[in-house]
Amino acid sequence: DKEQEKAAEALDIGSSLECRVLGYNYLEGALILTRRAYDLQEDTLVSLTELSPGQLVVGTVSRITEFGVFVKLSEYVSGLVHLRHLTDVPLASVSKRIQVDSKLKCRVLRITPEKRQLSLTAKKSLVKDDFQLTAFEQARRDMLVTGFVSNVQSYGAIVSFYDQMFGLLPAKEMELDEAPALGMAVKVRITNVNRKRQRLALSLDLASGKSPEELGATPSAGSGARLKH
Repeated sequence: DKEQEKAAEALDIGSSLECRVLGYNYLEGALILTRRAYDLQEDTLVSLTELSPGQLVVGTVSRITEFGVFVKLSEYVSGLVHLRHLTDVPLASVSKRIQVDSKLKCRVLRITPEKRQLSLTAKKSLVKDDFQLTAFEQARRDMLVTGFVSNVQSYGAIVSFYDQMFGLLPAKEMELDEAPALGMAVKVRITNVNRKRQRLALSLDLASGKSPEELGATPSAGSGARLKH
């Protein structure tokens, strides 16, 4: 179009331009670049690799399905908030309060770049929490952390956090009246850290627990906010 022709005429061989990498064409061995003003803004996401597990984001609901909602973070990046992750206590269906084009604050659960998949959570307990357990190196005995029940077996419940982090809530803990059900957000205390096997044991008994700050845990690098869309 005329704008593209005008932009092309303004280019000179050897001149310097501010651009941003959108991708790579392996067939032609060339980078795909953009000079569009929107793309050059610091808070514009152009790739999943710019996000980190635990990061706070705000997007626009673009599609509602039976299994959750799709949230658009930019023209290039969208993610899925599964039905279980819309509320602290999972609902049978998407709440009518959530509508297409409404804003939704979430945290990044996990990223799968090779499949171009982004999983998000909108659970208030996770969104509002100041600490996100994203790496085993952060874990400390007696640390209080917030996660969600991702699986329930005869030997106990798996409580997941961010990325690939998870721990085991023993079966005896699940017999308590306050035991969480599948999909629920839950605050737990880490009772054992097995660094050799990369395993965490958890408990619902929070009495002797301490905050991550008290135990000198380092926040995840990507836990900061990207709030503008």
